[in-house]
Amino acid sequence: MDSKNKKIEKPALVAVDLDGTVLNSEHKITERTARTLRALDDSGVPVVISTGRSYEGMMHFKNQIGLSNPVICYNGAVIADGGRDRILHQWLLPTDITRAACAYARERHIHFQVFRDGELYFEKNREESDYYEHSTGLTGKITNFDSWEEFEVTKALMILPPGRTPAEFPELHAARDHFTALYGERLYCALSKPFYLEFINGKGSKGNALDRISRDLHIPREKMVAFGDGFNDLEMLEYAGVSVAMANAPGGVKEKCTHITPLSNDEDGVADFIERYIL
Repeated sequence: MDSKNKKIEKPALVAVDLDGTVLNSEHKITERTARTLRALDDSGVPVVISTGRSYEGMMHFKNQIGLSNPVICYNGAVIADGGRDRILHQWLLPTDITRAACAYARERHIHFQVFRDGELYFEKNREESDYYEHSTGLTGKITNFDSWEEFEVTKALMILPPGRTPAEFPELHAARDHFTALYGERLYCALSKPFYLEFINGKGSKGNALDRISRDLHIPREKMVAFGDGFNDLEMLEYAGVSVAMANAPGGVKEKCTHITPLSNDEDGVADFIERYIL
């Protein structure tokens, strides 16, 4: 359903994805978008960042907007106190699942990396790790995963070369289906980009994290608005009373949402929508 000419009743909370939603294609927040989100937060509607990034990887954007609300990181595996920089809730990926994912990636020569204790690790530098570091501003550490006695991590990722032609990544769809069937509710596995497959604890997901915040802050889901562009946003979008897909989102995301932004993430789509229909 399109959003045109439909004003939204003032929500009690707005949750926003970062990459592909609030951030433009250069992985930046424009001043207009930062200003609009800050105005919304100042008006008494807390803005909650909900991202697949690590806490360290999203701090710059939180600070640029000027937010101190809880933040959802690692696709929902962690909820942090954005004002005090401390973890409120955390669900780690079990060792057996991480080891199985690592072995699967090695056998197929797929880049594999993990986050543990806020640090990024992988076994060697590749085109995929260079892209990830550039897009997030993080620096990874080289390690041998076989030397890790415990392999319990915050999040694991399989990444394929983003610039490859054709720009289709069936290997990641196959991996997602394989691990979802194998581990069921113990694992949450989703594509955050066409070439990123993310693994977190099954108790995670942006939707489960938003539900936890709903209970912590005593805000009913019906009074929430969520913005997103990716398949890893679906649980959050379906949880919120009002769901807004970006104009640049794939059709499979748009069809699940109550609204669609008229403009894309490269056109300040979130700011434009908030200015037109919420503020």
